[in-house]
Amino acid sequence: SGQCANGSACEFCHHPHAKRPAHLDKKHREVLQAMPNARAKALILPILRTKVLALDDSDETTRALDDLARACGEEGLAQTVGKMSRLERATVEALRVASLRVVLVSLQRTALVDEPAVQADADAFMQRLRRSAGAN
Repeated sequence: SGQCANGSACEFCHHPHAKRPAHLDKKHREVLQAMPNARAKALILPILRTKVLALDDSDETTRALDDLARACGEEGLAQTVGKMSRLERATVEALRVASLRVVLVSLQRTALVDEPAVQADADAFMQRLRRSAGAN
């Protein structure tokens, strides 16, 4: 009986509770939406790559991830990062602890909002990950 039996309905107790999944708060979302698309992609893509490869480092997944990065123009993004503000650093840290889904959705809703073709590539990549996860 090391866990709280009331779960999310618990008002107060001293037992451990399941952690709520990490997500971006309003300030983090605003920071991502305010920055130029190239900068947002430059910050999000490396985190996405790390999270995806931690789950599935197969050749097929790596190729799909490389294709998405190419579609996003990853080659020219590294120099767009430069010095980060305190809020940008906090946003990057929040993305690092967030779920893969949150990172993908952040990429789609901020960095790819004006790029429907690349957004379609990101959607296809997400569907591919779902199929891959279902097969495991």
